[in-house]
Amino acid sequence: MRVAFLLLTVFVLVANVSAQTVPTGTARLALNILSFNIQATTPQDGLNAWPNRREMAAGVIRNYQVDFAGLQEALAGQIADLQDQLPTYGWIGAGREDGKQQGEFCPIFYNKQKFELLKQGTFWLSETPDVPGSQSWEAAFPRVATYGIFEDKRNGRQVFVINTHFDHISETARQNSAKLLIARIKKVSQDLPVILTGDFNTPEISPALQTLTSHSSVKLTNTERLSENPHTGGKSTFNGFRTDQRGPVIDFIFVGPDIDVNRHDYLPIMKDNVFISDHWPVLSRVLLK
Repeated sequence: MRVAFLLLTVFVLVANVSAQTVPTGTARLALNILSFNIQATTPQDGLNAWPNRREMAAGVIRNYQVDFAGLQEALAGQIADLQDQLPTYGWIGAGREDGKQQGEFCPIFYNKQKFELLKQGTFWLSETPDVPGSQSWEAAFPRVATYGIFEDKRNGRQVFVINTHFDHISETARQNSAKLLIARIKKVSQDLPVILTGDFNTPEISPALQTLTSHSSVKLTNTERLSENPHTGGKSTFNGFRTDQRGPVIDFIFVGPDIDVNRHDYLPIMKDNVFISDHWPVLSRVLLK
């Protein structure tokens, strides 16, 4: 936990300095954004099974004062556990198997004291995106994206937040999912500032993420590339519940061109030899222009 505590201390200090140094009259809306694959609950995880991790998972949202948290692999019971510990947060999302409670969700948790939900939706990464449980392109499982339009209760500023989890097997599915995401963002974002979180199951240099970040009308950039401050937290997001293996970076936060980035961090959090997940959370502090 020492690493996590140091990261939290630095993050809060920089956040406070950033808020204080924005000139009067030009204040930008500062948001703390989290992308976090919480690992679906399974007894096979032993010491790292969900009951031993749920307090850490809720704590990372609460302690880092997260405004929007895009989670992946969240089952209905896990979402209920987090909601119990996070009374000041609301959430949106649907199970990927039936559009209701069955299967993994890609929920978005949001600070309901600060933000009002104006619109929400979930669609499937398939040739029939509005059909619950649908899958295409040789994907191993149904995959979804959940989005919301939120309004800041203090100043009326609105933001479009979308969260997803790409297929882990099919590159064809990932590329087509990227194309579908772009089309849906363009259709439903209402030209608002865009924040995209997700486990993309592929590195930044892959064809799928090149497709996602190279579209001419929907400009998306990895927040690490935009950060005013150096990245902290290591060089990987997937850990596989092992300390002796450095996995790839497959979890990202992307933003549109009307958003600046102050910080970008991975959070390698452990307590009593228990991992927070088999993925490290990704945290960015962003500022709407």
